[in-house]
Amino acid sequence: MIIDHPVFFSASRLYLVFNQPVFTLQSHSEIRIPRFTVPAETLHHFNQSVSVTDSLDQLNADNSELILEQVVTPQRKTAFIYLQQGEILPQHSSGIEILILEGTGIYNNQPVIQGHYLRIPGSSQLSAGSNGCKLFVKYHQFMQGDSGERTIDTSTEDKWLPGPTDGIKIRPLHVFNTESIMLLYWQHADEFRPNLDPQGEEIVVIKGLLQNRDHLFKPYSWIRNPVEDWRSWHGSTGTLAYYKSGHFPEFQSSTSTPDR
Repeated sequence: MIIDHPVFFSASRLYLVFNQPVFTLQSHSEIRIPRFTVPAETLHHFNQSVSVTDSLDQLNADNSELILEQVVTPQRKTAFIYLQQGEILPQHSSGIEILILEGTGIYNNQPVIQGHYLRIPGSSQLSAGSNGCKLFVKYHQFMQGDSGERTIDTSTEDKWLPGPTDGIKIRPLHVFNTESIMLLYWQHADEFRPNLDPQGEEIVVIKGLLQNRDHLFKPYSWIRNPVEDWRSWHGSTGTLAYYKSGHFPEFQSSTSTPDR
C-alpha cells in the first residue's frame, strides 16, 4: 500500500521554514573521495561544513556504501548505498529514511521507483528490484516520539506547493518538531536564501546544478552546513534538491569517535 499524507503538512508550519531570521551559509571546501572514503573528522564533527561530490558513479557491487556521517553514541549514520538485485537493505528498529536515486526497490510488495521517498519506523524491509537501486539513506535519525511512516511518489504534480520565491516550488516530505524535510525544484534559475531555524541544513542535489558563492555542485553532491554562517543557494532551471533542516542541533559540538 502506498502511504502519502499531504494533509500532515499545514501551510503555517511549512512557512515557518521561511520566516525565521535570515542567515548566510558557511563557506566550505569540497572533499574528493580517494578509495571511496571520507576523512574521519567529517563523519562526526557536526560543527564543520562538509560536501561530498562525484560519489554516486562509484557505487557498484565492489563499493556498495559511502558513509557520509557516522556517530556511535547516540547512533547516527548517513550514506549512499547500492543494492544489487534481490539484496535487502539492513533495517534498524530505530527508523530509516530513504530517497531512491536510481533504479527500483520493493517495499511492502510494491515497486518504489526513482524519486520515491520512504520513512520506515519499524522492521519492514526494502529490497532491490531487477536492476538494483542506488539510495540515499539515513539511519537512527527519527526524533523521539516520531513514528511517522511515509511512502511518497514525489513525481505527483498536485502535491507540489509554491516555494519561497516565484521560481522555486517545494514538495513537503515530512515535518516533526524542529525537523523539516522537503524537495526544492527550480522552475527557472533563481536564488533561495534559507530562513531556517538555526540548527543547520543538509542537501542532496538530485539533478541540475546548485551553487553558492564558493562552489558549484553537480547531481548527487551531498552538503552539510552548520549554523554559524549561511549563504544563499542559486539553482539552474530544472534543479531538484533534497533539503533537510532542524534535525541535528544536539550534534553541533559532537566529538564522538566514528565507528569505522
